[in-house]
Amino acid sequence: MKRLILYLALFALLTTVACKPKYDEATPKIGPVTEAVFASGIIEPKDAYIVTSLSDGFIIHSYVAENDIVKEGQELFRLDNRQQNTQVNIARTNEEFAKINAANNSPALLQIKAQIDAARVKLQTDSVNLSRYERLFTTNSVSKQDLDNARLNYQTSLSNYNAAVANYKATENKVTQDLSVSKSQLQNAVEGNQYFNLVAVGPGKVYQKFKKDGDLVRKGDQVAQIGNPDSIVINLDVDEGSISKVQLGQQVLVELNTEKNKTYEARVTKIYPHFNESSQSYKVEARFLKEMPGLISGTQLQANIVTNKKDNVILIPHIYVMTGNKVLVKKENKIDTTIITTGIVSDEWIEVLSGLTSSDKIVKRK
Repeated sequence: MKRLILYLALFALLTTVACKPKYDEATPKIGPVTEAVFASGIIEPKDAYIVTSLSDGFIIHSYVAENDIVKEGQELFRLDNRQQNTQVNIARTNEEFAKINAANNSPALLQIKAQIDAARVKLQTDSVNLSRYERLFTTNSVSKQDLDNARLNYQTSLSNYNAAVANYKATENKVTQDLSVSKSQLQNAVEGNQYFNLVAVGPGKVYQKFKKDGDLVRKGDQVAQIGNPDSIVINLDVDEGSISKVQLGQQVLVELNTEKNKTYEARVTKIYPHFNESSQSYKVEARFLKEMPGLISGTQLQANIVTNKKDNVILIPHIYVMTGNKVLVKKENKIDTTIITTGIVSDEWIEVLSGLTSSDKIVKRK
């Protein structure tokens, strides 16, 4: 019986030891910590603009290549404008006919002038006859019917004359208006012809060509990107939860996708207030501190915007902090739970503002 009791006691002791939880221990360290906001971005030229087609057509000649420097007004692309040239020729022909019709000696106006002259002669003749019949009627030499017929002939001639004069004025106004319309149509056709020659609206460098010779271009299509080669900027997308931490002048550590494991330094130069719904982010602009020759527009990158730095602070690893900022602290052989106040949070470390000292031992279950 005593041996059985001894075995039971030994089993209970072994079970207690085996069930006791195991912990990893650590001590807070004193050191620097950096807080940073992550952002993705792209390299772009400052004040870049897109050359956009204002008409439909095939590119029959491209005068520039990527990396070329262009001047304001320089022709970049030419589109096939044969159809537009036809419209110009038609409009010019219409203008020439309109000039002929609007001239004082045009056939239409001369015909109406002849009608006016004939109506004037007829009116003068009928006026003389009416006067003669009125005198004869006073002497009873003609009848009342004869006088009425003479008066009717005069009034008809007067109406015909006035109608001819009015017709001349109306025709004159119409041919003048037709000439004005044809001139406007010709001007529009000529101006429309220039849209087939795509030119640079300002000096810069050709960073991208979206079309090549033979490509069909529709109205509104992007054909090329041109920007200032001396003004390369970094455009960053920052999420709305972090934008409040970003300020002008903050340090930006940039890693280009084309040069992994190499970091370049930049500074925040502009924060745009507009929220981009499509990317669900705010746009932040930064510039490199040193010249970066050979940068290619459109290069993707990753960046960390340094928003805060501190030296000589108490730091503990992330993995020792539980939900609710609770930390397990070992004092002698006892483990207690304490709540800490945190400050800067980096990728690996958390700053402790209160709740721990640098001499405390913190633990976590294995």
